Amino acid sequence: MKLLLAAAGLAVAGALSIKYDPDTHVKSPTSGCTGSASKYYPTGATTSASITVDGQKWSYQVKVPTGYDGTDPKPLILQHPGWGYNAKQEASGCGLDSYADAKDYISVTVTGGDDNTNNGGPWYSWNAVGTTLSPGPDGPTCTHQGSNKQYCYTSCAADNKCPSPLQCSWTTCHDTGPTPSGTGYTPIQGFIPSLYDTLETQLCIDTTREYTAGESNGGMMTYQFGADNSERIAAIAPQFGSFHKGFAMAPKDELPVIDIHGTRDTTVPANVSLSGDGYYYTTTAEIFALWEPLNGGDGTYKQYVTPWDGQKDTYCVQTSNGKTVRCMWDGGHNWFLNSASANGGLVSDFLLQWTNPSHVGFNNQAGQEFVEPAIIYDNVTILTTEEVDAQNEEDIQRTLDSGMPELDIVTDDHRRRAHYGNPNSFRGCRSDEDAIVVGEDGVVCAPRVNSTMQPVECTTDTDCANLENSYCMNDPTKTAPYYCKGLGLPVADCDLGNFISTNPGCPTDAAVRRGSRAWPVCLGKGVESEPYVDGDFHCLLTCPYTSPIKDSHCPLGATCQRGELRHAPHGVCAYASK
Repeated sequence: MKLLLAAAGLAVAGALSIKYDPDTHVKSPTSGCTGSASKYYPTGATTSASITVDGQKWSYQVKVPTGYDGTDPKPLILQHPGWGYNAKQEASGCGLDSYADAKDYISVTVTGGDDNTNNGGPWYSWNAVGTTLSPGPDGPTCTHQGSNKQYCYTSCAADNKCPSPLQCSWTTCHDTGPTPSGTGYTPIQGFIPSLYDTLETQLCIDTTREYTAGESNGGMMTYQFGADNSERIAAIAPQFGSFHKGFAMAPKDELPVIDIHGTRDTTVPANVSLSGDGYYYTTTAEIFALWEPLNGGDGTYKQYVTPWDGQKDTYCVQTSNGKTVRCMWDGGHNWFLNSASANGGLVSDFLLQWTNPSHVGFNNQAGQEFVEPAIIYDNVTILTTEEVDAQNEEDIQRTLDSGMPELDIVTDDHRRRAHYGNPNSFRGCRSDEDAIVVGEDGVVCAPRVNSTMQPVECTTDTDCANLENSYCMNDPTKTAPYYCKGLGLPVADCDLGNFISTNPGCPTDAAVRRGSRAWPVCLGKGVESEPYVDGDFHCLLTCPYTSPIKDSHCPLGATCQRGELRHAPHGVCAYASK
């Protein structure tokens, strides 16, 4: 039986991340430490590659720092993009590549699974935290209005994971890892775990300093991967991610974590369960209640100081040992401070503080029997710049080709005023609109949407799990259809959250240019902290955020901004706030 000791020369009983000290740290090299530059990924460059597994093509990009020579093991940070983003787009926005040279780490960004043929894509995604497993232990993961058949992926339909009428699945069912189902602790398999193993053979990596990060759906994947792979990973950085309600998990061993969330995020909210588009999540406080005891927290918090404190009300807190950190800032569903530089800096600063000396490679622990990985990808294809650019252009075009009609163009030459105008203009908002804060730093006149309280149909008590103190009134004295005890949630007079609906239930006039691909979406969004629960529904104009001319799709004076939608390639049109 082959046993390996930790890099420091001592056997470690379990995974234990400790503070990194450059003066005492002992690096643990991988088999990729060949003494020369990698044959796959040139030093100082960003290289894109693809791997085909069981007919499914996966792609990723690797930024190798200028200080890499194949002899000195480097840390590895792997970032998972949000729903619909490819690796190129994510790397540009999250900011981690820009710090790789200065901080001397390898930066990897991976594109998720995309087997959804519906309009409005691309649909790159991660199967994690219960995204394809509704109903879960605590009931459905979405409301009836949040349910959307267009979110059903081919792989999920084949696995009967797109039930009707309540279809809450919204990501691929392909084996992205860390487990086949996207929850639970075993078996550890799938593309991402095998990619970590493969990279260890291709690059000179310090096995004690492997990290996981990601935003939105990628932040969900980060939480899931951390919970399942605390033996391997030294720390994680989920950015505005969560677990779906009923699927929260804690790692088996302690694992440093930094959660970064905007206080105005109603897409994957930090402090309430129900999102503005009708999906249930686990609050950050509930997640940390599971993680903090494992991380040695004593229930007390103090400030976690960053270079960005005070900017957009940024404030971070940490447990006494610094292993559990939460950062909040005045923003929406977007990278920290709406800035690649700030996001990349905050994430990398935290991750690189930690090392896991018990990890000796391929998810093996020191002092335990060493198991070789079942899969090492040997079919890596290096992509040319032209191929990467062509794929990116195709992805942008898929967003533009949403299948939606053009808006009814209204200009100053018309006698009626357009919707979705500038609240700061001399005319202000229409009588059927409210001025609300949206996007990155924007405001907009948002048409109000009426709602009514209606009973919820049910078959069993599970269907009523999301209603407080409710149950299904299906006793033998009653006949179907059955209803949950008490009234349910507000029902908006619109196609809630569906950014590719030909009948969104919103005004379709705006002062846009001819050829604009802007289109309305209805959301639980307004001035209330729980807009969906409080019936605070409004319409916004979506826009193709990944387009090089994204702002031209919005009304004159407005810009296309991230921060309101799960689907990362779509932004919303907003005006500068005073």
